[in-house]
Amino acid sequence: MRMQRLAITTALAVIASACGPSIQVTSDWDPAVDFSQYQTFAVLDEAPGSAQIDQLTRGRIKNAIASTLVAKGMRQVEDPDNADAAVGWQLTTDERSSFQTVTTGWGGYGRYGRAGWYGTGGGMATSTTTETRYEVGTLVVALFDESKDQMIFMGSGSRELASGNLSPEESQRRINEAVEGILKDFPPGG
Repeated sequence: MRMQRLAITTALAVIASACGPSIQVTSDWDPAVDFSQYQTFAVLDEAPGSAQIDQLTRGRIKNAIASTLVAKGMRQVEDPDNADAAVGWQLTTDERSSFQTVTTGWGGYGRYGRAGWYGTGGGMATSTTTETRYEVGTLVVALFDESKDQMIFMGSGSRELASGNLSPEESQRRINEAVEGILKDFPPGG
């Protein structure tokens, strides 16, 4: 249970990291769609394959999606069958590595003459490579036309996960910022 809580805290941290310059956001949409026809939406539960997160975080993500779309002029309904657009989302994590090599010492000396570079002495240098392992989290938010069962917009945000305990208010604020960044291009041209 402790490991599951750690995983949940880590998954939350991806969203909890502010939507600053280090979050990488991408979006795509169907250019043939008239987005003005979508007035209502319903937020679905997370997609299968999402990272395991607690019920509180799940609720915060859904609240952030809803408040962002309401701020863009849409109206939330509970039943996806009564919505113009259904909003699906998924949170995933991926472990990555970065390597840093530092060389110390003296690499020798030489001089430049008429015939080119002449090395005049050997040197001693050592290199040390350090691997840093870290996790990157990605939140994907997609809107679907309910009548056609077709994706019309998708946005995603990725960021290195941070650790730490946040207050519920701070967690919600940071999740809101991340979702606002992910949905910044929705509706396209709007």
